[in-house]
Amino acid sequence: MIGVILLVGLSGCATIEVTAEVEDANTIDRYEMNISTSNTVYGLLNSQAQEEGYESFRDQITGERDIDSDDFEYNEEIDGNDVRINIVIDDLNVSNSSAISIEEADGRLRYSDATFLNESAEPPGEDAEEFLSGLTLEYTLEMPGEITNATTDDVEGDTATWTETGSSAWTDTRIEATSESGSVFSTPGFGVPAATIALLAAALIGLKREL
Repeated sequence: MIGVILLVGLSGCATIEVTAEVEDANTIDRYEMNISTSNTVYGLLNSQAQEEGYESFRDQITGERDIDSDDFEYNEEIDGNDVRINIVIDDLNVSNSSAISIEEADGRLRYSDATFLNESAEPPGEDAEEFLSGLTLEYTLEMPGEITNATTDDVEGDTATWTETGSSAWTDTRIEATSESGSVFSTPGFGVPAATIALLAAALIGLKREL
């Protein structure tokens, strides 16, 4: 997937929209990527896929997924020079991912996606920067609880959004966020919701004894 993103980024005007919905450690409930680009870029993607032994870009994406077909969807729409590719993966296990990690500690979840981070990349020249100015990345992360820390200022409750343009969108976007785990039993002492449940249970037991 990273290679695909880089090729799209280096081939001209394109927008990549990512939505990741997280519920617990190591698993993304739903990961969706929408690529909006030109027929020229789409042709380059197909050519690269064929060089690697696949019939098409679609065949490459579906063939490289070690995921149950019920959890994976790939769709593409071509309208003149406009191409839109939609990829959806449900229950994505990231425990062996080199780019994405979801760690749980002390009742909090920490999410990190380094797909769009390449600290060793050389700064583009002036001409290349102008060429890459038409690139846009929109990344939305939904966590199971309120986000308490993130590498973006665009945070509202359990949702954080990153919007980047130009070459930095593909090499210098650090996706990181920490949230409450969302589970009533995840914090030390069970937290207020669990304490309320415990008190209610105790009250019901006492009532039953009285009866």
